[in-house]
Amino acid sequence: MSDYRQRLKWWQNISGSLQVGAATDDTTLVTARDAFHTIFIQKITWTITTVSAGKTWTFKDSAGTPVPIKNGIPTDVLMQDSVDFGPDGYALSQGKNFLLDVSAAGAAGTITWTGYMKPTATRPA
Repeated sequence: MSDYRQRLKWWQNISGSLQVGAATDDTTLVTARDAFHTIFIQKITWTITTVSAGKTWTFKDSAGTPVPIKNGIPTDVLMQDSVDFGPDGYALSQGKNFLLDVSAAGAAGTITWTGYMKPTATRPA
């Protein structure tokens, strides 16, 4: 079993996909279970199928911290690309949600992500 799949099996698998329409606004992709859990993103793939000049898609957590892909994915060209953070993944801020921030409506495409959520803090007694 690969290191990627092991983590998905050991912890809560939060992988998913979203069909982004031209009218899609900011969207919560994954909600953290509570303040004691952290979402880890292993891989994100995006496909732009309808372009929109001057617009961007940004992945970030609900604390406002962008996921380090690029500073916003430009949506002005048809493209498919991905970023792979390895089996451990990129940790979002503890207790925060995984979001898609759309700068403005217009672009369309598909987003898929692979990741997991695990407890990273001890609950107070």
